[in-house]
Order: sequence, then structure tokens, then C-alpha cells
Amino acid sequence: MSMLLPTRSINPAQAHRLPIVLVARAVIFAMCFTLTIVIPAQRVHALPVGALFIIAVLASLPYPQSLLTSAIPFLEGLAAAAIIAYSSPLSDTLLPYLLVPALAIGISRGFGGVAVSVVISGGILWLSTQPDLSSDAGLAQVSLVAQWLVVSMAVGLIASWAKRILVTSNDPDLAAYESAYRLLDQLRQVSRQLSVGLDATTLTESLLDDLLATMSAARGATYVPGDSTDFRALSTRGVRPEQWVPLSSGDSIWAQAWSDGDIHANTHGLSVIEQDAFGAVIPLRVGERTIALIGLERTNEPFTDEELTAARVSAGTYAIRLDAALLFSDIRFSATTEERRRLARDIHDGVAQELASLGYAIDDLGATHTDPATSAGLSDLRREVTRIISELRLSIFDLRSDVSVGMSLNVALSEYVRSQAIGSHIQVHLSLQEAPERLSIDVEAELLRIVQEALANARKHAHAENIWISSRIQPPLFEIKVEDDGQGLGQGRDDSYGLKIMSERAERIGGALEVGARDTGGTIVRVSRA
Repeated sequence: MSMLLPTRSINPAQAHRLPIVLVARAVIFAMCFTLTIVIPAQRVHALPVGALFIIAVLASLPYPQSLLTSAIPFLEGLAAAAIIAYSSPLSDTLLPYLLVPALAIGISRGFGGVAVSVVISGGILWLSTQPDLSSDAGLAQVSLVAQWLVVSMAVGLIASWAKRILVTSNDPDLAAYESAYRLLDQLRQVSRQLSVGLDATTLTESLLDDLLATMSAARGATYVPGDSTDFRALSTRGVRPEQWVPLSSGDSIWAQAWSDGDIHANTHGLSVIEQDAFGAVIPLRVGERTIALIGLERTNEPFTDEELTAARVSAGTYAIRLDAALLFSDIRFSATTEERRRLARDIHDGVAQELASLGYAIDDLGATHTDPATSAGLSDLRREVTRIISELRLSIFDLRSDVSVGMSLNVALSEYVRSQAIGSHIQVHLSLQEAPERLSIDVEAELLRIVQEALANARKHAHAENIWISSRIQPPLFEIKVEDDGQGLGQGRDDSYGLKIMSERAERIGGALEVGARDTGGTIVRVSRA
């Protein structure tokens, strides 16, 4: 059957010419014609058979694609029903032809289209013949027509089902891609309507602010599973990263809340060292999964059961939003990474290769010209082409440099600086401090892009001899500074978007970008989240 029914995709405008439809049309018409000739009582229907033959031929011809060609199976069904209805008496031998349009519509439009076509055809047959239901002959006629209409519905249903099965079995990825497209399209539409979007940090900060206010808590933090540690902080209020260290195992209330999904409280706070404070951990759950933990702490009195229950209800309204935001962040990071790699490949295989060929052509011209002025001009041109190729090489490296599950931000920074070779006349000084836990990968990726842009500006415009890069990471807090001893900030151009893009990246991850002059000369770029 797969030879008769293409399974890659079916164009509704060509459904009337699918091989399986053409074969069915020829076979069923031949059967109708044969029965009409063989059965003496049906020979009076030679004219309707001729009309049906014309309809079959017209329905089998190729036509330019348009809305009308998409409707050919419907028109064929209506025309066949009209021909059968106006054959006097009603031709029993022509009724099987109703199966042909039902087959074509089932393949191209599904069972819904078949139902519409069969109902309209049945209405035409009923209104045209007006059978006498009080007589046995009238009841027999209605029964016969109804049987063929039901069979047509069944054929359309089978055709629709068979097409779906064949498409799935021949191209298993197609259904997955179609499902992914529908989900992504829904995500795009929904994200535009959300009050705080799909940013996990913004969501958890809003949640923390609500809980701190309603629970009269002094400080709090939201944690999600980390890439290299048990948990990483998404947002904090009044908590230094080293003070709270939630673990997914052990007998702490963090571990208990994570494993059983219930609220847990204590009378010695949530810090690593016990204090005179009252702590509570509230899990955020989606169905049977715990996706995050919220820690709250205050010093005046223990949390009551009523307060904790109300907090869980309030936090529960954020759970599905946070789960969607974390999923969206993963999708966005994967898509961005793949797109950057594609751009790097295109630049390398396209313009970079063309420029290299241009450089070789300039070398050949320089070797054949003895005129000093021409040779000097070609040498200058060759140096400029070499500089552009070097910039492209650095741009390709920028696009392909990234953080990953196995490479943290500070490791990526040191690898980037060492591999890129900023310049023979520039000394780069690195100072890196990093906690055992990491920032989320999407935050680290944005920070890496900011540092890359700052380094590119220092290399191209500052004429610096030294660049200092300092990075202090204490999730969810960070501070990265890029300093140079160059000529300082120049007059900005209206068509320059570097600083604006850096600022947008910092805002996207809840940070702040500061660009200014160093006290001893040069420029300092600082991005931080305190």
C-alpha cells in the first residue's frame, strides 16, 4: 500500500490524483459499468453511467494547484450523488461509486471531511428521490442508500487511519517534529501573555518577595538542582551563598523536603552553623516531582502550621511557571548554541575562505609587479586582508566558545584567553575565584559573551598593554571586571551597539553593567549581581 499512498506528505490539492485513488476510481467505475450492462433492469441507466464516466475522467485529470483543486474530491462526491439521485429509477449499481470520493477525502482531509461529504451526498439523495417510507419499496431504497453511505464513511475512516499509520511508520521523526512545532508555537504565544515572562530568576525573586512579606521572614532563597552540585541558588534575599548549603541527601530539612515533598521546619535556622533562628523549607512541586526548594528564616518566633500551609499554597502557584521557565531556558540555550556553531561554520566555509583566496591572489600580483609604488600598495592591501582574516578567526572562536556541563565559566574564560592569544603586545592577567556550586549555564553563557565583547573592545580600540580580568562567582551572586590601561573611553558612535548589547545581556540575567574610566587610566567594565 505504501507504493500507492505517498507517506512523506500529502498535498490536498493533489489528493484526487493519488495512485490509490486513481486505481480505486478505475476499478469501481468498471464494476458499476459491468453491473449496469449485465443486469437487465439496470440497462436503462446507460446515460447516468456515461455522465459518471465523464465525472471520473474530469476528476482524474491534472490541474494547476489552487483552492478549487483541493475541493475536487468533494465536487466529485456531490456530482456522483446528483447523477445517482436523478437516475430514474434510482440506480443501485452506481451507488458503489460513492466510495471513491470518500477515499480521497479521507486521505487528504481526514474523517471530518468524509463526514461532511457523506452527509451532503445523503441529503442530495434524500431530497432528490423523496422516498415513500410508507411502502416496502421506499424503505428498501432508503436502507440500500444508507448502507452505501455508511460503507463510504467506513472507507474514509480507514483511509484516514491508514495514512496516519503509514506516515508514522515510514517517517518516525515526522510526528515528533510536528508535535514539537505545535508545542513551541503554543509556548511562543503563551510567553507573550505572561506577566513576568519565562525568566526563572525573575520568577523566583518575585516569589521570594511575596513569601518574605507574608511570612514576616528575615531572609530566604530559592534553590533548584545544580549541574555539578546538589543545588544552585536562583535567587536570594539577605543570604550569603556560603551560609546555606542545601544537600539532597542526609538528615537535613533540605534533604527531607526534597525527598518527601513536604514542608519541614526547625528551631535552629538553615545556616551551616546552628543559630538562634527558625527555619522552614517549602518544596515546589509539579505533580509528583519536586523541582525547587524555598528556604525561609526568621528570628522572632517559629513558623506556625497555618503560615506554612498558606506559604505552600502561594508557592504552588509559581511551581508550574518555574518549571516552564527552566525548560524554556534549556531549550533557548541549546538553540542558541547550535545557531552560534552554524554561524561559525558558515563564516569559516564562506567569507573566510574567499578572503584567504583573495590574499593568495594579492601575493601572486605582488610577485609579478616590479613597480615600487604598485608593490607597496599591494603590500598594504595584503596586510589589511591578513588583519581581516585574523579578526574573522577570532570571531569564529568567539562563536564556538561556550560553557557546558563539564566546563564552568571561569574554566571557559581561562581557555578562551589562552586559546585566542589576545595579541603579542598585550599581557592578560587573570584572577578567578569560584565556589563549588555553579551559576546556571544560561547565566554563565551570557557572562562569557559580555567578557568576550569587553576583550574585543580593548583589543581593537584601547591600544592597551595590559588587560586584567577578575571573576568572583558565589551563586547566585557574581562580579566580573575587565580592565585595561589603554587610552580610555572614546566618543561613542550612533551605529555602535556593543555596549547596548552587553547591557541587555546583563539585564537578562538580573545583573548590572557598569562602564567607566580607571583611576590610573584606561577603561573598566564591571558586570555584577549583588
